[in-house]
Amino acid sequence: MNRLYGHANEPPAGLRSNGADRTLPAPLELDCSVPWSRRKLAPRQHIFHQGDEQTHVYVVKSGFVRLYSLLSNGRCQVIGFKSPDEFVAFEYGAKHRFSAQAVTATEMRSVPTAVFFAAASGDPQFLLKLYNVACEDLSRAHDLVLTIAKRDAEGSIAAFMLEVDARAAARSAKGDFVSLPMLRGDIGNYLGLTNETVSRIFTHFKKLRLIEVRGRYGIRLLDRRALRSISEHIPSDRKSMDLENRWLPRPATVLC
Repeated sequence: MNRLYGHANEPPAGLRSNGADRTLPAPLELDCSVPWSRRKLAPRQHIFHQGDEQTHVYVVKSGFVRLYSLLSNGRCQVIGFKSPDEFVAFEYGAKHRFSAQAVTATEMRSVPTAVFFAAASGDPQFLLKLYNVACEDLSRAHDLVLTIAKRDAEGSIAAFMLEVDARAAARSAKGDFVSLPMLRGDIGNYLGLTNETVSRIFTHFKKLRLIEVRGRYGIRLLDRRALRSISEHIPSDRKSMDLENRWLPRPATVLC
């Protein structure tokens, strides 16, 4: 798998050759002049791997990115997705604790970490934005714990759809349809469900006119109130269960 950079202290050669972009997407715009470099990635190309040195700050300009960890038993655990105008991650420590991989054709912006924080330190308003970004990531982590621990399968999928829809609205995405380009297996792995359960629930929601699906990736929420009600229902005993109440205890397995 291709990496964006080799030596830990060198910026990605591809980023250097593609020139610099000194602006961030509007929601994350930094008043200071920062040399944001750009890079286009093919599907499944990595931005960085688990264990790599942290050298750059990354923002998704277009496309989608999945975050995943390799567990000690060799299995892959999807821990999140990043969409346009979002930072890929802020991590503690010198090395990345997970991998970041393009789901679709993706365009990134990057800047060396030291340059980024040196510029940001002189802009209190932008530091507040970074704080809000960190809080949003923490809130998603808390919600994922609730999803895996308490929500049933339908509630988990409904909550996931509402989150993706809200994130699209926050970046003022045009149109009624939002994109879900990740594999059903990735969604199931992220939520602790099987591929079959995810597919059944998507089909069931379509029959109930809760969602409309267009093409391979497009989805529109037709009844947010009903989906929110489903997402807020906490059953007495949550397991990975399909719509016919047959137990499916093993979450989806994803090949990294």
